[in-house]
Amino acid sequence: MLLIGAVFIGVILGYLRRGRIAYLASLRLRFWGLIVVALLIQLLIFPLFGDRPLLSYATTQLHLLSYGLVFLFLALNYRTFPLLFIGLGAFLNLLTIAVNGGYMPSSQAALSRAGSHELVTHLIEEGWAGNIILMSEETRLNVLGDFLYLPEGIPLAAAFSIGDLIVALGLVWLIMWGMKSHV
Repeated sequence: MLLIGAVFIGVILGYLRRGRIAYLASLRLRFWGLIVVALLIQLLIFPLFGDRPLLSYATTQLHLLSYGLVFLFLALNYRTFPLLFIGLGAFLNLLTIAVNGGYMPSSQAALSRAGSHELVTHLIEEGWAGNIILMSEETRLNVLGDFLYLPEGIPLAAAFSIGDLIVALGLVWLIMWGMKSHV
């Protein structure tokens, strides 16, 4: 949800800087299909609507593969500087997910304050939901887990990590920068 807000903010700030959305096409990002495949993998293993994956086998491996595709895309487009910032946030998330067996630890307090009460109940009962587990003394790198949040009542309220925040800021930067002419 944070990334949806980042897109809107990036476009608004891009227009305020007298940019044009049509200029985003001039970025000429190579192999953007890698991002599409990574997103499809994530949607198959962590569906938006429902708590069970459509592909219920090799979830951790597919999750890590999706990150690998994202990093390949970022490496192939390293000259687009905002993507390096996005890569930093993605790396922090990947590191946290990797040391926690394929799951991102999420703070019960942050989830509750963001209004995700049903998710908290599910996490307490099942131990996991999608790609997250409840943050605890057993989870590692909690400082990089989902402990930040937008409070309930704010559009797109959710719990998120420092890595998510860096990715979102990088996306805002990429859109603002891309809305200026690069020809």
